[in-house]
Amino acid sequence: MAFEIQTLVPEFWCSNFDVSMEFYTAVLGFEIAQRRGNDPHAYLTLHGAQIMIAHWHLDGKWAPWLPQEMAQPYGRGVNFQFMVPDVDRMYEGVLACGAMPLLAIYDMDIWKTDCMDTRRQFMIADPDGYVLRFAQSLRTRPVDDSDLKKLDKQYRT
Repeated sequence: MAFEIQTLVPEFWCSNFDVSMEFYTAVLGFEIAQRRGNDPHAYLTLHGAQIMIAHWHLDGKWAPWLPQEMAQPYGRGVNFQFMVPDVDRMYEGVLACGAMPLLAIYDMDIWKTDCMDTRRQFMIADPDGYVLRFAQSLRTRPVDDSDLKKLDKQYRT
């Protein structure tokens, strides 16, 4: 069966492809879905989610579409959420590898229009500073008036 590319696949530029590949595969458990030889570019998958990681030497032979000079941390202003089936096990694996999360694992109620979704999640930065959030839905419950009041207060401008 051929590898099928999803309709949205974020591509993360890496300052060191080998370090990023080790982080994503050994620390976070992503699998290599597609890679050609020693090309510093790979499609990675985790529970159906896909990302690409890439590093090209900017020698003038290939013109990237970078709007500005790259400076770490890359990906400022965005985080990427991955829903996983066992976030506790993943978190324990991350800690066992010696990686330090940005936010330790915690539970939080998330509003989902028709219900409140209690999620357990943690956040970690990759070697270039891309912020990754790994979450698992624990349970849902109906939205009540106290939820709406709390959300209105939290997001009131």
